[in-house]
Amino acid sequence: MFDSAYHLALGEPNTLGFKGASKIIVVLVDGLGAEQIAARSGHAPWLSKHIAAGQVSHCGFPSTTSANIGSFATGLTPGEHGLIGHMVQDSNFGQRLNLLTGWNDETDPRLWQPKPTISEKAFERGLSCNVIAAKEYQETGYTQATMRKANFIAADSLAEKFERARSVFKEKQNSITYLYIPELDKFAHRHGWQSIGWAALLEEVDRELSSFTKNLPKDAGVIVTADHGMMDTADELRFYLDDYLDLELVDWVGGDTRSRYIYLKNEQHANQVLADLAVLHKIATPIRTSDAIAAGWFGDVGELAEGRLPQVMLLAKSAFTLYHTEFSKKRSFEMIGHHGGLSSAELRIPLIRVGL
Repeated sequence: MFDSAYHLALGEPNTLGFKGASKIIVVLVDGLGAEQIAARSGHAPWLSKHIAAGQVSHCGFPSTTSANIGSFATGLTPGEHGLIGHMVQDSNFGQRLNLLTGWNDETDPRLWQPKPTISEKAFERGLSCNVIAAKEYQETGYTQATMRKANFIAADSLAEKFERARSVFKEKQNSITYLYIPELDKFAHRHGWQSIGWAALLEEVDRELSSFTKNLPKDAGVIVTADHGMMDTADELRFYLDDYLDLELVDWVGGDTRSRYIYLKNEQHANQVLADLAVLHKIATPIRTSDAIAAGWFGDVGELAEGRLPQVMLLAKSAFTLYHTEFSKKRSFEMIGHHGGLSSAELRIPLIRVGL
């Protein structure tokens, strides 16, 4: 939708059919799924009204931030931009990396994600492109991979972000703006989206959105969306893969807790690993990644993405989460809210338009 906002601000046709605005602000609420909004409708009357009216879309697979904000920022599929998951093993550069927060001196974001970003395209055409987000994100590798050339407007609190957004609407030039809200996702990971604290945060976000979208300038439009939904789990649904993965065959386990990427020491081991995992059919579905590629799960897969995808994936069913004690990060064992899989709770997201 950021790509459609870009074309709209330039007065061009766009994929989503947006019309009637030259200043567009896209509010992306990390981890805010359509099903969570519906379940918490009493805490989010503005959002739930739009969800009930059918303003819903789906994120891409995997349902994780690195892949889907990568697509948001480039207008490309994960297979095209190469940010194809959360934790990946990269054969192009010989590294294992958290594609969201794991950037370091050896990982140049312009090489790891070389496709033109929408913010770069806007810069080249003289269109103002802004990012409104907390100061901590300004110099991160992920920001450099996704929002190059954008004007970064630092704002830490929720209220401050929307005040900065109102200021953008007062400027004369046409513009597109990405306003990022990470608080709900962070809270859900720690405490779950069904917690009282999450509902309180949702109320605050809903109030700000309701207020912000009232009496918009005639040339302004607002889009509200998310990068993925969320699923809560419990300790008894945490499943350990240690006894089902032969480390003589398996090199590394990455991905997310809901979509495990299983990297093999040799492609020829794939049949054996798939057979070993088949006994888990009530808990998870093992997939040969080449089959997922052929089915178009990642879009057109380029060289970078191909070098980061595993040979086998394991997709959690129901509300199960998948761990391996040797490869899973300590923090992931403490999480209640999860995403990355193929459930509707993880895939269905809002796509709300106001003034468009």
